[in-house]
Amino acid sequence: MLGGCVCSLVMLAVTAQPGDARAAAVPQSKAEQAKAWRDIAALPDFWQGTWQSVSPIADDFPTPPDYTSTALSYIKNYKPVEDSPFANCKPLGLPFVMNIGGMPMKFFQSPGMIALYIESSGMTRFIHTDGREHSERPNPTYLGESIGHWEGDTLVVDTTGFAPDTLFQMGKLDKRMLAQGDPSPLSGVIFGAHGPNLRLVERMRLVDFNTLEIQTTIYDDTVFKRPYSLPARRYIRGIERRNESQEWACTDNRDFLDPSGKLEYNVKDKSQSR
Repeated sequence: MLGGCVCSLVMLAVTAQPGDARAAAVPQSKAEQAKAWRDIAALPDFWQGTWQSVSPIADDFPTPPDYTSTALSYIKNYKPVEDSPFANCKPLGLPFVMNIGGMPMKFFQSPGMIALYIESSGMTRFIHTDGREHSERPNPTYLGESIGHWEGDTLVVDTTGFAPDTLFQMGKLDKRMLAQGDPSPLSGVIFGAHGPNLRLVERMRLVDFNTLEIQTTIYDDTVFKRPYSLPARRYIRGIERRNESQEWACTDNRDFLDPSGKLEYNVKDKSQSR
């Protein structure tokens, strides 16, 4: 009896779907599929090879953002070593995962969707290009819900729905406040919590065949009084076998934390001795 009720409820849920949802499941004809792939072939070629960042890992924030009072208070008391969440095994998430140099990323295109495998953190973004709207209540994730469309030769990607603990760079400390001689690419980076309505808009375009440029604008009214546009980041194309993306995994962060749980700098020698 109970099993029958459950099955009936499941069938009811399936049959109660809106007409548009049922129509979306109907396979395309061969002619429709062929046209969809021809349309993809006419788009800018993001697909050959892989892309590797040649911009600094951390964003510079060259123009001082117009911070909210809450953000200013956080920055005033920010302690880079204690407060940075970078050195752990959590997925980096957007937007920072797109910044990592030395690890390539690869675009895969299909009708209605672009997949982007990012070797750093071993993450795959799904960018929906089928004309859908953002979900009213997206499931919070490290990469968010990305919806894209083409404006001429530029792919515009709008992303919302981020997990609360997604790695988020909200600024950079003035060089005068930093320890002299610190070679770390993360020197002076301010990481913090983003707000519940964080939204990223990325504009991706080819400067030439070998150069991809991505410009990101951050919308977060808990951190910035007005949207903040970051300088464009650049990536170079690699088409040889040695440029192919590899599997990436992080399973142990013991070399990055001291016994008290605080982050340590300059851990290389310590990790080699363990």
